[in-house]
Amino acid sequence: MKNYYLKTALTFLILSACASCWAALSLTADRTELEANETLQLTVIYGDTAAGEPDFSPIQRDFEIVSNSRQQQSSRMNGTSTSSTSWKMLLLPKRQGQLSIPALSFKGHASNSLKILVRPANSAGNGAVDQPVFTETSIDKNSAYIQEQIILTQRLYTSVQLQDLSLSELEIPDVLVQRIGETQFQKVIHGKNHLVVEIKFAVFPQTAGKLSIPAQRISAFETSRGGQFGGFFSRGKRILRLTEAKTLDIMPRPAHIAPNQWMPSSKLSLRETWSHHSNSLTVGEPIIRTINISAQGLTAAQIQPLPTIEKPKNENNGFKIYPDQPKLEDQQNAQGILGLRSESTAMVPNQEGALTLPAIEIEWWDTLNKRMQTSRLPARSFTVIAADTAPQNNSGDNLAAANNTAPALNSPSVQSETSPVTRWSLTLNALLIAALVALLYLRRTPPRRKTTAPITAISSSKQQLKQIEKLAADNSLGAMRDAILQWGAEAFPEQPPRSLKQLGTIMENDQLLEQFAVLDQQLFKAEIENANRATVNSKTIIKNLQAYMPKQRSADKAPSGLKPLYPDYKS
Repeated sequence: MKNYYLKTALTFLILSACASCWAALSLTADRTELEANETLQLTVIYGDTAAGEPDFSPIQRDFEIVSNSRQQQSSRMNGTSTSSTSWKMLLLPKRQGQLSIPALSFKGHASNSLKILVRPANSAGNGAVDQPVFTETSIDKNSAYIQEQIILTQRLYTSVQLQDLSLSELEIPDVLVQRIGETQFQKVIHGKNHLVVEIKFAVFPQTAGKLSIPAQRISAFETSRGGQFGGFFSRGKRILRLTEAKTLDIMPRPAHIAPNQWMPSSKLSLRETWSHHSNSLTVGEPIIRTINISAQGLTAAQIQPLPTIEKPKNENNGFKIYPDQPKLEDQQNAQGILGLRSESTAMVPNQEGALTLPAIEIEWWDTLNKRMQTSRLPARSFTVIAADTAPQNNSGDNLAAANNTAPALNSPSVQSETSPVTRWSLTLNALLIAALVALLYLRRTPPRRKTTAPITAISSSKQQLKQIEKLAADNSLGAMRDAILQWGAEAFPEQPPRSLKQLGTIMENDQLLEQFAVLDQQLFKAEIENANRATVNSKTIIKNLQAYMPKQRSADKAPSGLKPLYPDYKS
């Protein structure tokens, strides 16, 4: 009983201390660009339960509030309760141009504001606006370079109620396809209200020539009201629609551009962070440099590795380097795919004096201006001092500690003197929280069921293997290595490999282990003489990867259809 009261008191103390940080107000919209006769959905979220609602009258300056629904949510995890209140509003713009949803205030909290672009209203382009259900297909460009991103948009318009809506898979030979979003909104066409389901794809052609985007089939059932039992919805007739096929020209890579320089992107940027701010280094103590590359319109696997100009050729050039495995991530935004690549390197100076790291430059193809661009990080100079003259605050021998605890260069921390009262308060809080954790651990809680994401990655794995083959043919070994690791993360989601050696071990494949070792040697062992270096056999790697393609498990198979639609229409 004493343990129960202690745990209750500690939980109340922690929740009371953190309550203020949860009660935040935020605005999000499902779209930031629309036509004058379309609607958008605005979601207002307050991070606590609340009576009443914010003052929404500022929104009505530029938008008509068509509907407004309120919802409260509460959850409890690990003994901690959280709650929130949200308002979902359907907004119709009152005019064209750049409109604003201003910041709202509620219970002492202020939200963010949003900019909304409203274009002139246009009629649908398929000549089928008199039909209750019709489609519209558009692409953002009529020609593109090989591996350049193309945005494909499929729209379904319906003025009747539909259910069990599904869209067939988009499969194109020698093309990487990623689905990047789905939205729903309303649009008035010829005086009739339509629900619009919009689905977008990012398409990356891998060969030059004519690219044919095939039609996709949309299947649904019209919902009928009434029926034998009245009031209930029942399945009506089946509706099938085909989207419009598209053809566009894919141009080859310009002849003067090397394969390892070919990165077609609308925007590529470089950013670096360091483990500490000082320009003074100590012999034997590591410093961590992290370089982040972001490329709009490229997948992370398409971003070429950084040039190895900093790799030392001997022991007397001022420092040693220890590169970490690169981190790859694909994000989705309004412009399609944003590829992110992060490379971290620990550098250990081994002699006193001045040390200058040369500038880093990456060349890439600007898809907006149709020319090569160069992104650059400037050179940086350091002064290296002997270990016995450096301050004795830290030991520089622990490389792992430097990797795990070093703060980012662009995230400065402010240190201030701590009073005795503050130190006692922090110590007491730490002891109370430790006691709470111990109590929760001693209670015998049922084990949580292990969940795994459905394996529906067969088509994605095939596309990744095609990308690996393409990179091997271009002799882009660094990008090929990253693509193999990305394939491994998809094939083994429960234990994604962090290195090629780990991937080969998981697959229990001696041929792959041998070839992976050769590939790593070619990329990271520059000090080995070329005469003693083996050559990687890309065909062997690809053959073994193809033989080990992950198979889809029927028990985990996710439904391919879209969510049922139950709109309420007024003609």
